Amino acid sequence: MTSADWDEVKRLAADFQKAQLSSALQKLSERNCVEIIMKLTEQKLLDVIFTNDGKEYVTPQHLSKEIKDELYIHGGRINLTELANILNVDLAQISKIAAEIDKHEKGVRIVLGQLIDKSYISRVAEEINDKLGQNGFISIADLTLHYDLPAEFLQSLIEKELGKTIIGKQDTQDPRIFYNQGYISRNEAKIRGALSAITKPTPISAILGQCSVPERIFFAILENLQGKQQVPGIVTGKQSINNIYVPTIYSKSQSDWVDNFYKQNGYLEYDALTRLGISDPKNFIKRHFPNESLMNLETVAVGSALIDQVDANIDEVAATESYTDIYPLLPSVFSPRDVERVLKESLSKIKSSIHIFATTVVVSEAYLETLYKKFEPLAERKAKEAVDSGEWLQSVVESKLKSKSVDISDAKVDRKAERRKKAASGKAGGGSQGRETKTKSTKKKYQQGKNHDFDSDDDQVSSAQGKNDLNLVTMQDIKNELSTDENLADIDELVDELSNHFHPLLNKHVAEVAELLLQKNKALNLNEIDEKLNALITNIRVFDKGIKCLEKNAQGSMVKYLLKTLATDFTNEIFKLAAHQNVIQCTPNLTTESRLKMLQDLPKDVKEPLMNLHKSIMESSLDEFLNCIDPAMAACCLVLKKYDKKKERSIIVGHREALLEQLNTSQDPALVLHLTCAILFIAATQNALHMSGRHVSTIMSFLYPYLEQSACSVLSKYHVKEEVRMQLEGSLQEIKTIAVEHKKQIKAEKCNDS
Repeated sequence: MTSADWDEVKRLAADFQKAQLSSALQKLSERNCVEIIMKLTEQKLLDVIFTNDGKEYVTPQHLSKEIKDELYIHGGRINLTELANILNVDLAQISKIAAEIDKHEKGVRIVLGQLIDKSYISRVAEEINDKLGQNGFISIADLTLHYDLPAEFLQSLIEKELGKTIIGKQDTQDPRIFYNQGYISRNEAKIRGALSAITKPTPISAILGQCSVPERIFFAILENLQGKQQVPGIVTGKQSINNIYVPTIYSKSQSDWVDNFYKQNGYLEYDALTRLGISDPKNFIKRHFPNESLMNLETVAVGSALIDQVDANIDEVAATESYTDIYPLLPSVFSPRDVERVLKESLSKIKSSIHIFATTVVVSEAYLETLYKKFEPLAERKAKEAVDSGEWLQSVVESKLKSKSVDISDAKVDRKAERRKKAASGKAGGGSQGRETKTKSTKKKYQQGKNHDFDSDDDQVSSAQGKNDLNLVTMQDIKNELSTDENLADIDELVDELSNHFHPLLNKHVAEVAELLLQKNKALNLNEIDEKLNALITNIRVFDKGIKCLEKNAQGSMVKYLLKTLATDFTNEIFKLAAHQNVIQCTPNLTTESRLKMLQDLPKDVKEPLMNLHKSIMESSLDEFLNCIDPAMAACCLVLKKYDKKKERSIIVGHREALLEQLNTSQDPALVLHLTCAILFIAATQNALHMSGRHVSTIMSFLYPYLEQSACSVLSKYHVKEEVRMQLEGSLQEIKTIAVEHKKQIKAEKCNDS
């Protein structure tokens, strides 16, 4: 505003005053005055502030003065809202003027809508000092609630006045806490006394509860006391009430216990150290025994003295070729894995061959060899039993079949790959026409007349035997033998583990012995089979001659029975021999179906003669059967002996004696009649007959012409009433007498030789 303008304002003010003092006709109305002031205010020619009711106005300078006066009257702190009510001025105008005061007046501040001067701040500092003196400590949080002032404002106030108006110190751990020296000294004395009285590890939380010392100052005081070396102990871990205070007296007794225990026993158990209050036993042992070479195991730390004792026992086992259980030498707290590690460490120093069984038992190689020799007779006996029973040879056959199935599968895969390769690359031919050439596969032929063993191909047998998993010596056999030694049986699991050790070795030995026995028995067995088969053929020829004494219409059923029995026995025996010689599977009881199945696996030169032999039985042709015998036996490396008629008589006599012996011991009426007819037939024809019970009627009809009337009557009656058991049993002796005295009863001439 210029001086001319100001002069104009003064002139107008004078006119205004003059008008007010003039008569009523010259006075302005209140409304006009208000309008004039508003006009001046709008033109910024006048700066005034209206009251809330609009009836009064005040200049900013005067309002500022009134605000300062009210601030003084209210003790240096007043709320701006309260000022607006007192001065009847809008809060916005009050806030604006207060902001100007805060900006230009030193010592006056606006805090949270409140105007505060330095006198109030000084008074608050004095009050805080008084509280600190009374309570020993103060916290910003408590002061904030008490004074309703921001924490930052109070924090700044105390930090500025600390050491001046406020006598105390700030907490190093929490800057919002302040103490005085007396409070710190009192709590320091409490903590020092409590820690000095403790004799065992105690949680910090328990100490705080007993001493009533705030947690927030405990660790600061503790660090100070530890720095002065006034605390007889240490706190484990970081600063936390969950940690433990360990007094020096306890640490010393703990250390003494560890030293004494290790000196007496040579080891330290981790769990025992943990029970003593040692939280990290392994590191404690390492720190406590820096010069000792201890081995840290799973549950214990063991010293060299105990290790040396174990070494000495193992050396003794090696020297005496025996065994010993290390477990009784070691403390019971050692776990099985601890013992295992100790033994491995000791065995690494020993050159002798030592084995570990049942985790803690050390056994010398020489002792194992001694035990093994005790089992050799058992293994050899098992091998002999397996060879004699045929179980061994059967297992070899089964192994070969398994191997063969794998080989066939591999061959199929190879052939498929080869076909794919040929399809991809094309076929190669020879000659100008590029034709393909074929080559025939050749098979090894069996040589007739040459002595062959059961297993004609030794390489195949060895290969099959190598794959054989037949366990002839069982685990139980080995356990039973080992359990006879009470010293072995007393050690837990030792017998079981030794059995596991010897089981594969003994079965391997059984396989070797069985193979040797099989080789030795091959020639002998072949000779026995040859004799047996030739004997069967001789009997068949003898019985065939007896059949031919009968009428033609009676011979058919007798021939069928002979083929079904003795001829089938011969065929089955020769089929079994062929199966053994060609190492193929063979069931103990052969049937028509099983023989046909075997024929599919036999070589061609063996298959054809055996197939003819099989067909002759099925077609019930005895002559054809006798013709097929020689080729079948030759295919199996056997020789059919020439039929010797000189031996025929001795065979018939022997057959008769066997029938008589059976007759004397039999109490079965039907069988007695059967045997009697067979014996009478020999007496009547001087030929033997092989028949069944169904042929009794036919043979009786044939015998009637050769017997006296009384004998015929008895036989007929016995035969007719055979179903009446008691009557038949009463006639047994009479029938037997007829058979024994048959020479006196025969009245016919002998039958001519056919």
